[in-house]
Amino acid sequence: MVVEQAALGPARERVLLAAERVVAEIGAARLTLDAVAQAASVSKGGLLYHFPSKESLLAALAQRYVESMQHCIESAKGGLEGERGLALKACVVGILGDDPRSKAMGAALLAAAANDLTLLEVIRERIARYSAEVAESKAHFARAAVVALAVDGLKMRESLRISSFTAQEREDIVNELLKIADEAYR
Repeated sequence: MVVEQAALGPARERVLLAAERVVAEIGAARLTLDAVAQAASVSKGGLLYHFPSKESLLAALAQRYVESMQHCIESAKGGLEGERGLALKACVVGILGDDPRSKAMGAALLAAAANDLTLLEVIRERIARYSAEVAESKAHFARAAVVALAVDGLKMRESLRISSFTAQEREDIVNELLKIADEAYR
């Protein structure tokens, strides 16, 4: 049984990657199971084996978004080790970093939200845990919350492709957020 599931893993992964690409290329509103199956080079039946409905595919994309963002944050911690406000700074660097999957995942999140807001429950839960961690930390809560909200706002603008910031302006914003994150722990 384990061997069978291991053999199924790559096809499922291909479908999820294809769904991310489809959303990034044509938008959340035009995401169809047919388009994803074609992009993944699997039959529609093969796609339905792993994701019996569009909602289950979108729920998996939302879960994948949370896991991907958590991975980006954990990776960012390595480069910030020993710094004051490590968790908050890692959030800024991890979410707003250069990881190309991070940008695609933002579009996938929008696909889930466009289809059914209940699919965002996994994201709501993660945000609630993060907010509780900040509240329990030694951070000045309002400053830390402003940083988190700014990160969310910039990420959303970029996911919607409505950000008008130049690369230099964006870099300046990220640096300012890191400065405010540092100040939140004084």
